[in-house]
Amino acid sequence: MKKSLQTFLNPKDFYAAQRPVLRVSFLIGMTPFTVVKGPTDLMMLRCTPFGYINSSVHVILFCSCYINTLLKGETITRFFFRTDISTLGDVLQFSIGITALIMTFFCSIFQRNKLIKSFHALANIDQKFREIGMETNYKSTLHYNLLVMCSKAVITFFYLCVCFAVFIYSSTYPSFTTWMAFLLPYFMMSMVIVIFLCFVNQAKHRFHLLNKILKHLRQTTLAKRLPSQYRSSYWQTIRIQRPLGIASVYSNNDKSMPDVVSALAEIQDALCEACSYAEEYFTIQMLTIVTIVFLIIVFNSYYVLDALIGTTSEDTAFSKKQFVLFFLCQTMVYGFGVFSIVYGSSSMLRENDNISVNVHKLLNIISYGKDFQELGTKLVNLSLQMIHRKVYFSACGLFSLDFTLIFTLVGAVTTYLVILIQYQLSMDDSTHETIARAFFGNETWI
Repeated sequence: MKKSLQTFLNPKDFYAAQRPVLRVSFLIGMTPFTVVKGPTDLMMLRCTPFGYINSSVHVILFCSCYINTLLKGETITRFFFRTDISTLGDVLQFSIGITALIMTFFCSIFQRNKLIKSFHALANIDQKFREIGMETNYKSTLHYNLLVMCSKAVITFFYLCVCFAVFIYSSTYPSFTTWMAFLLPYFMMSMVIVIFLCFVNQAKHRFHLLNKILKHLRQTTLAKRLPSQYRSSYWQTIRIQRPLGIASVYSNNDKSMPDVVSALAEIQDALCEACSYAEEYFTIQMLTIVTIVFLIIVFNSYYVLDALIGTTSEDTAFSKKQFVLFFLCQTMVYGFGVFSIVYGSSSMLRENDNISVNVHKLLNIISYGKDFQELGTKLVNLSLQMIHRKVYFSACGLFSLDFTLIFTLVGAVTTYLVILIQYQLSMDDSTHETIARAFFGNETWI
């Protein structure tokens, strides 16, 4: 037991460090592959029949809960109040929620090779790092993955406690399928976000290592400027030492400066390829997450405003504080999910952009004599590669996953919130009754 724990806490390869995240996603049906031990005692990814069956069972279970809730006409929002706007919000959220679940599991099964290729690319990149004498610290990777999972678990636990406490104190008890239909989008979104954050952190870390190497080479060049008659021998061979601030181990192998830059160019290209595979895998899931969060923020903001300045909360079993607490808490946890996506993606993109800056800083301090022509050419080629190989994450090309998305969401939420308020103020009782009958038959909720 102790030996197994030590092996778990001291991963020796990329897949061993990713094992906790991939195992959890495998068990809950989000991915049909898991981490297994290969013939050489190193970890590898493998799709299993249980993975496909497990994903299919989860899809059937989730769809059954949604359909049963729709047939009963029972939603969490209707326990608080029943108006035409809340009904519209329920219909939209249910429609997008079930579509999101189906598309998420569809991507996990039919787009699985994209994610597998991205993980394989990162594992191969670590091998290229070793070829230039650097070992990646997988223990820090494992710690980050565990931190992300534990943080998400704590937030989820807090969210569930608030939801259940509000209903228990008001002596209201929705059915199991109603709770499942309400919570499933959040569970799905949370697991997708965890996998996404773990991937972008790995890519960011490797971009960071590239920047550290370039900075180290520049500092070494500045510190060891030699007279012109000795520069040729110095530039022919440069010993790669441990760069400042890098928690990695360098070997004692001697590498020529052009060879090091060539290796960095290959690594940067491989990182762009890995990010491209990941973007293709996550793009649909990111679109569904952004759409769900947008709808929840719009309608929940309207519900909270209506409870604070209107009379809706007076006609329910919930107090005004419970009313506001429930919808405000839901808005915060969903909004935090989008913020974590944006922050993780933006930090990785910034680290990648810094590579071109460090390349040109190195170019500025070398001389373009015949002894340095090869080095200068390789640095220029790396700079051109940075221009043509862009790292880009988006939601099906509609939204870039950077901080501009936050600005877009805030503007869109404000616009639609004003529209809902104006719509509510302009409607008379007869219009309310007509819309309510269209959704609920002869029942009216005025």
